[in-house]
Amino acid sequence: MSSEISSRNTLRGLVIGAGPAAVEMHLPVLASLRDLGLVKLALICDLQQERATAARRKFGFAEETGDGIAALARADIDVVYVFGSAQLHFEYGLAALHAGKHLFVEKPIAPSYAAACELAQVAKRRGLVAVAGHNRRFYASFAAARALAGKAGWQFAEATFHKPEFGRPALFGARSWLSANGIHALDALVFMMNGLPEHVSALAGEPGGTQPTAFSAVMRWRDGAQAVFACNNNAGARFEQYVFHGLGQTCRIDDGGLTVEDGSRRAHTPSPPMQDSIVAEHEIFLRAIHGGVEPPHRIAAIAPSLFLGELIERGFSGPVLLPEGESVPPSVRRSSRRSILIMQPGELQPAISRLLPDYRLVSPLDVHASDSQRPDIVAAVLGRGAGPMPPELLAKLPGLRIVGIVGLSPAGHDPETLLARGITVVNATQAYAASVAEFALGLAILGRRRAFVSHEIMRRGSWGTLPPAGFAGIVPRIARTLRPVLRAARMEPFLLRQWRARGGVEANTQGSMQPRELRGATVGLIGWSANARAFAERLLQANARILVYSEHASDLDVRASGVKRVSLGEVLATDIVSLHRGLTPDTRHFLGAAELQKLRSGAVLINIARGALIEPGALLARLKRGDIFACLDTYETEPPAAGDPLRTLPNVFLTSHIAGGSGDMHAAAAHEVVRKIADHLAGEAVEGISGERLRTMS
Repeated sequence: MSSEISSRNTLRGLVIGAGPAAVEMHLPVLASLRDLGLVKLALICDLQQERATAARRKFGFAEETGDGIAALARADIDVVYVFGSAQLHFEYGLAALHAGKHLFVEKPIAPSYAAACELAQVAKRRGLVAVAGHNRRFYASFAAARALAGKAGWQFAEATFHKPEFGRPALFGARSWLSANGIHALDALVFMMNGLPEHVSALAGEPGGTQPTAFSAVMRWRDGAQAVFACNNNAGARFEQYVFHGLGQTCRIDDGGLTVEDGSRRAHTPSPPMQDSIVAEHEIFLRAIHGGVEPPHRIAAIAPSLFLGELIERGFSGPVLLPEGESVPPSVRRSSRRSILIMQPGELQPAISRLLPDYRLVSPLDVHASDSQRPDIVAAVLGRGAGPMPPELLAKLPGLRIVGIVGLSPAGHDPETLLARGITVVNATQAYAASVAEFALGLAILGRRRAFVSHEIMRRGSWGTLPPAGFAGIVPRIARTLRPVLRAARMEPFLLRQWRARGGVEANTQGSMQPRELRGATVGLIGWSANARAFAERLLQANARILVYSEHASDLDVRASGVKRVSLGEVLATDIVSLHRGLTPDTRHFLGAAELQKLRSGAVLINIARGALIEPGALLARLKRGDIFACLDTYETEPPAAGDPLRTLPNVFLTSHIAGGSGDMHAAAAHEVVRKIADHLAGEAVEGISGERLRTMS
């Protein structure tokens, strides 16, 4: 086969998607086929320039790009491989076919059966080969089992596919874990039974589940053959097995290979490596392009399995009737007339696939490479880690209407320049607010209960929330006993200065270290940001009383949230004081010695905003008195020096700026920003960052 293809013109390939799966499974195979002279690796495309560059160097592509649509228009490209989400497979696959390119896509083929059918129909009309990777794991065993059954086929089948995905949402833009994972097992069953069943009875999901992760189905074919299908993505281990029964014959396919039993006879053929099946899929694809046999993994043959999967996902029971003339909904189509610039895609891809399917995605590399302006680019998304858009790039975007920053602070993205051009700027306020508020609530509860102090005392072998008895408690106890005598002798100020200079904590913590509940406590919030509002919502549910100090919030906004606006002095006198304002020249060292002096004994001070809001020396002096507790997540210098006294004080709980840094929050932030951009482009009102608000943000 190889010599047959290599004797003809070598096909030039474009690969769209250089993610982990492509790098692990497909690109090594394509590189080996390139070495055999079967395909030229002309171009690698990925929105993340670093991934495209790494793939180009590792696998020997001639060029790299970030603009897949522009790459599809190149006349020197013959075949296109798309490795991404279901939406991308359909979007770029359809564009490739319309551009006259042969197509290979990963699974899931498309967001729906109707979309897969459109790919197949366009390929047929254009005389192109369009295939998908599906039955790869046991491809050789399936082929042998089909040959063994002959025209009689198998009379009973069992297909089992389980995978440990508990708690994870379905990947690849799929509707459920069946279309994300188990679809290739379902397709294998349809492939082995020579087509769709005529009847199915299915169950999907678990009691109380929001997205089905477990599926089962019983099927019957027109000739009386039957099959059972089971797919559980909450399993403890990956398990895949197929069993086929004929008259007096059983065939089993699993990781070990193909086993055939016929009465007392048993024959076993080990499975070749999985990579062999992937190689076979790609080689058969290339052979079909050169006029060989029709590929068994063509999209037209696989699409019916997607329809059967959709029925099982719904828990359908009844006859299996393929719809005729079903059209693709506009929501899964993309128009190439308008584009979105993506910088540092990161977690953006799932949200973009769901919320902005009608837009062409462009990388900064492609804008820089363009000889002219790009009026088609109407929005830009700056992912986590992206810097500001360079002036020369902005100059090429006359149609830019909105910029989304997947972060809380816009300070590092030159927002003033964007606002001056009349561009709407949005960020991820709610995602960060929810994450930070959740963290603050935990600090408030545990700080109020003195849980952090108790934790340290327990680690030292003692018990409770007070300094331990025995030698470790002698000095504080002696100090409390002698304090009246020392005060009368006017030695107390001198000894206190010596005690503090040595990093000690005053011994007046008996009453202040007693555990208290959050319920009924008064909480003072300095600043009325989105974080503060989200924190207030949670505090109200815990039956706490909330006071707010802010120079910028409106009385109406504060009252509408069920809290009271008061003076700074009143906030500083509460049980818990929490900072929620930005850092500006006016707010630097906002809390100094005079302000910290007003904290009541036993108070909990929380700083999850900006470390420089508090004057460090004044904070250290106030904490050394030992009658307040501080929960600090941010610092003026990050990280604090190894010898910073804060690290040794028993009444301080320190974390490393993690209040808003979870993976869940980053995914939610990406979704929030992309949703705001989608709403804005659809003509809906979106609250952007104003110049006035920008002046109070850090």
